[in-house]
Amino acid sequence: MKRKVLLFAPGLDPSGRSYQGVRDYVLSGVLLRGVPVVVFVLLLFKPGLSIASERLGLFDAYRLALENHEVIMLAREALRRTEVDIEKAFSEVLPRVTLDGNYIRYTEKKFVGPFLIQPEDNIRFEARIEQPLFSGGKEWSLIRQARKRALGSREDLEATKELVAIETARAYYAALRGRKNVEIKEASLNRAKEQLRVARARLKAGTATRALVLRAEAEVSGITAELARARNELNNAKDRLRRLTGFQGPFDVYDPPQEESGGLSLDELLEKALDFRRDYLRKRIDEEIAEEGITYAKGNFMPNLKIEGVYSYRDQSPATSFLLRESIYVGLSVSFPVFEGGLRRAELKEARSLLREAELARINYRRDIELEIREAYNNMLSLGPVIDSFEKQVAFARENYNMVFKQFQYGLADSMDVIDANTTLVEAELGLMSAEYDHELAVLELKKRAGLLLGEVASKIKGDGR
Repeated sequence: MKRKVLLFAPGLDPSGRSYQGVRDYVLSGVLLRGVPVVVFVLLLFKPGLSIASERLGLFDAYRLALENHEVIMLAREALRRTEVDIEKAFSEVLPRVTLDGNYIRYTEKKFVGPFLIQPEDNIRFEARIEQPLFSGGKEWSLIRQARKRALGSREDLEATKELVAIETARAYYAALRGRKNVEIKEASLNRAKEQLRVARARLKAGTATRALVLRAEAEVSGITAELARARNELNNAKDRLRRLTGFQGPFDVYDPPQEESGGLSLDELLEKALDFRRDYLRKRIDEEIAEEGITYAKGNFMPNLKIEGVYSYRDQSPATSFLLRESIYVGLSVSFPVFEGGLRRAELKEARSLLREAELARINYRRDIELEIREAYNNMLSLGPVIDSFEKQVAFARENYNMVFKQFQYGLADSMDVIDANTTLVEAELGLMSAEYDHELAVLELKKRAGLLLGEVASKIKGDGR
């Protein structure tokens, strides 16, 4: 459910009255409004009460993005146009029926001798039907090309969906990074405030100098500024996710289930990419369209054959001497191009060149895909040891901070030792967070480059996977 949330200044309602004033105003209407309404409003305007946010999961984001993003709608419109092109191509092999009629009013009647050759009024009606019989196979080649273009547009649509899906995943994990970064900075700020509390206590006890307190206060101020920047980055990341999904209102992100690579080997991933990569399938379709282009060009060397039937009716006032009121005839016409200045041969050479170009483009794209998958696969594997290393660093840094802080409480460690220990812990936590999310994204990138991401997303959305 979409929610509209109004943000108020702390302690104020939209009109600028204090919360206490709002309570007094509401309480004055108890007898008119009823107690349940009063309780609801008091809870709504209770200071410090936060408005609940929606929990937006990764597959919720996928679903919304695939439903709402404009580039997918544009791809669907392109598909509709190519489907209309099939109908246009079929019109070349279907009969054409035309009806024609006219009325002519002459200035005067004319005679040649005793014969009337020009009446005062002339009415003519004609019905014509034409049926192409043979055009060298060009008409059927056009139909096949139109069908292949529609199939290619369908692959383009699926490729666009997959691109939107991976962009949504990147935006979602960026929001997760922002949320985790805020949590780490908040924990760091709490540790700095605890350090400041201890420094003030030691100053009061006479075991520390004023400089120790000032240094702790400076550390709190610095971390507070870092936290403000982290919150701003989180808000920006959420705005980018809103742009992709079309989601309105406040929301929270949470860690999705850990991504699994599926246990496929590199060779299996390369093989699947050639069967499932939508952009590669489009290259193969383009090659097939180019082959049909040669068939079409060869059709220009063949004769054209068509049959037509005509029904004609005339009426004149007065009728001329040789008026033929009705006539029906059927005709067969054949045309064969003899010489057109070398145009047909040039078009055939061009079609063969386009086929060679499509073949080279497909081969080049296939090699690029292989390189993409190898890079994504190696990147995913390399992040495993990185995560293990950062997990050890975090454990050591946390233990080191706890030890140094205890020493600081008893005057056995300097404030700089505590600050260094806190900085080391924050850097280790940020490194672990980045490595973990990089690994999750690396798995998704690998699936995308192997052409498997969209199918997995669609199946989990259908099964309401979260």
